[in-house]
Amino acid sequence: MQLNTSSFILLKKLSARNRVQKNAGVIAKHQEPSREPKTKSKSHAQRFQDWISPKPKEIEAFPGEHEIFRKGLFLVTDTRIAYIDPLDRMLKTYMFEHMISLHKHFYRTTAFNRRLCKGLLILCILVFFVTLTIDLLDNKSSGFIFVYLLLFASILLGIKVWNDMKPWYVIHWRMSDHTYGEILQEPLLGERLTGDTSREVFMTELANAMNQALSAKAWWPASTQQASNNKTRETASTFNQTTTDKSASGSNDKSSTQLKLVTENYQ
Repeated sequence: MQLNTSSFILLKKLSARNRVQKNAGVIAKHQEPSREPKTKSKSHAQRFQDWISPKPKEIEAFPGEHEIFRKGLFLVTDTRIAYIDPLDRMLKTYMFEHMISLHKHFYRTTAFNRRLCKGLLILCILVFFVTLTIDLLDNKSSGFIFVYLLLFASILLGIKVWNDMKPWYVIHWRMSDHTYGEILQEPLLGERLTGDTSREVFMTELANAMNQALSAKAWWPASTQQASNNKTRETASTFNQTTTDKSASGSNDKSSTQLKLVTENYQ
């Protein structure tokens, strides 16, 4: 195919038009406003964890409250204690103004009892495996059934005693309308095996925060004494101001009263 002058001019115009359209597209892309970056979606493991144990939002503190203690789903301010009970999944709020009494009861066994119970359990389990090994290797051991019964009974008894010795921490209080509130914490099996005392520390901090909130009330002795001192100061200042006013008024009366001299009668 032979190209003439008119065909060459037409192809040049088309290429120029395509070049202009490409440049316009590049400029439009640069001028397009940048979109806000999308929030990173949760990973599959996080979504699965939320699906297994969905956690509610944190409890908010309102304006005017002084936050004393916050950890997890527990909030203690100078006005109230608010928490989400994990048993009935209910948000509970108690006002310190109506709280009458507060009790803290921590139970924890001694180190000797814990070690003795663990040692006996480990010893019974080792004896069980040794007996089982001998029974499997020796064909003449036909009377080992009684040994198994005693070992199983001792292991069950040790587990029951170890379960009864598990520590627990309770804080309960009484309100002015004769209602009761209670927070109970017990360590899990893994925490007991590793000797983790984080729950005990948490309950101690919670009890201290509640006591601090109660000691800031108006009926507390320190607050009452401070109020009485302020009242005494106000009374003293009022008395001083009244005395000053009276003395000032007396001096004004004296200054306004003019003395009459005796010599004036002879003028």
